[in-house]
Amino acid sequence: MLRSTLLRSAALLCCLAGATTVQAARVNPLTVPSTLPFQAPRFDQITDADYQPALEQGMAEQIAEMKAIANNPAAPTFANTIEAMERSGRTLDRASQAFFGVSQANTNDVLDKVRSIEAPKLAQHSDAIYLDPKLFARVQALYAKRSRWGSMPSSARCWKSITATSFTPARS
Repeated sequence: MLRSTLLRSAALLCCLAGATTVQAARVNPLTVPSTLPFQAPRFDQITDADYQPALEQGMAEQIAEMKAIANNPAAPTFANTIEAMERSGRTLDRASQAFFGVSQANTNDVLDKVRSIEAPKLAQHSDAIYLDPKLFARVQALYAKRSRWGSMPSSARCWKSITATSFTPARS
């Protein structure tokens, strides 16, 4: 009798344990670096529902990174301003490159809806970066000192992609 009671109790506990097991949350493959060569997107794991949350997360992360750069109390240097700006927004880069590549090559109603929702947000996101007066001041201070750097190949490449003319100070 004791043995059957123990067996029933063990069976009940196993059933309860199985019923209360929490399923692990799925990680959006666009929000983490890919393990594939050249960090190619994991299209075998990406669904249409992954793009919009990844774009939103990427924009939020990049704005936080840019605010940290703009509010850096240290004097602007090429490393803590321009190079930091170039390194910002990795999640947004991954998500937008995959999204726009797929939506241009093989679109559907879901991707069209995501594009129409996210396009104005992406434009506003870029404006928030390029019109930030603190960030502009850091870039402008560096641009004014560019002749003192000598021949730095990495700085020359970056100045071609980010120049002081890309920024416009916000008007009050």
